Amino acid sequence: MRRAIILLLLVVLPLFSSSIDRKIKSKERQLSSKNSEYNKMDKKLSTVAKKILNAKSERSKLNKKLNLLEQNIKKNQNIFNELNSKKKVLDIELSKLSSEIDDKRDKFIELVTDKFSMALVLEELKKPTSESVMMQEAYGVYAKANNIEIAKLKDEIEALRAKEDLYREKQKEIKISIASYEKEREEYQEKKVQKTKIIEELARDKAIYKKRFERIRDSKRSLQKKLAKLRIVKQEEQEEAQPSHRERSSRHHHRTKKDRIASYHGARTISPMSGSRLIKKFGTYIDPIYKFKIFNKSITLKAPYKGSKVKSVLGGKVVFAENSGGMLGKVVIISHPNNIHTIYAKLSRLAPGIHVGKRVSKGSIIGKVNKSLMFEVTKNNKHMNPLKLIRL
Repeated sequence: MRRAIILLLLVVLPLFSSSIDRKIKSKERQLSSKNSEYNKMDKKLSTVAKKILNAKSERSKLNKKLNLLEQNIKKNQNIFNELNSKKKVLDIELSKLSSEIDDKRDKFIELVTDKFSMALVLEELKKPTSESVMMQEAYGVYAKANNIEIAKLKDEIEALRAKEDLYREKQKEIKISIASYEKEREEYQEKKVQKTKIIEELARDKAIYKKRFERIRDSKRSLQKKLAKLRIVKQEEQEEAQPSHRERSSRHHHRTKKDRIASYHGARTISPMSGSRLIKKFGTYIDPIYKFKIFNKSITLKAPYKGSKVKSVLGGKVVFAENSGGMLGKVVIISHPNNIHTIYAKLSRLAPGIHVGKRVSKGSIIGKVNKSLMFEVTKNNKHMNPLKLIRL
């Protein structure tokens, strides 16, 4: 009966392996296609992002020009208002001077009428008297003084009018400048509106591309996982197929798996995250979806709250500290005595000062996590059950 089973396995296993090979090739082709789509979408996103940055830069320049125009308009408007105020003062002065000239003329006419009219009449009739001669001389002196005063007032009026004309001309120039600035402002505002529309359109495009990019990325990750699982299955089947020619296949298979795990008999240390809960164990388990046998080299601890602190479980030296990208997020690896290494993955952020070469003590904060921590331990380059080293 045993020989019949072995013969059946010898027939079935190559067929199963061939089927897995076909699946692997199919998934590899799909992954290659997704990689191509991913790269194209990545380029599109990059192009759109550059266009948005350029448009924002241009809009920023337009804003600066608009602010400068606003300042120029305000400055010229202030000058215009100041000239207007000065012109009003001049108008008042001109009005006063004109009134003063009219008053002097009226007084002169009234004086001539009252005092000098008879002397002027006698002079016209060629019948001068000593009194009329004196009156005529007085009239001449008064008329001359009055004319000089009126002439002075007229000169002042002319000077004020010249000044008023100058202010008026300046106001015209300023009005033209303001109109030019306002027209330019309207043009720049229109350009700014157009740039804002372009930015909004590009932002919509970016959002669409980002969603497509994320779908392709998720699909790519899914394919990578499936491909990894298929390769694991193939490797395990090959490992199982080789000892199937011998009667001790089962014992040898268990021994080879056991050889991959390091033993540890020391004292247990602290947990890397206080208040955490174990949600994924170390060791072999069956994938609940694909039903593949998978060897889990780490444990996963559920964070008690967002931003939970992660501590070094032993004293040692940081040998790796950076963002690995993808599912693992930020990763820190610490080297400890006795050739032990602890690996802390899925960190949301690293603690300040955590870098390669940094020496840390037991309990030192190395980072934070939002949802869960992936914790792994190796000894002598072999994986070790982390629960043998830490207490939860």
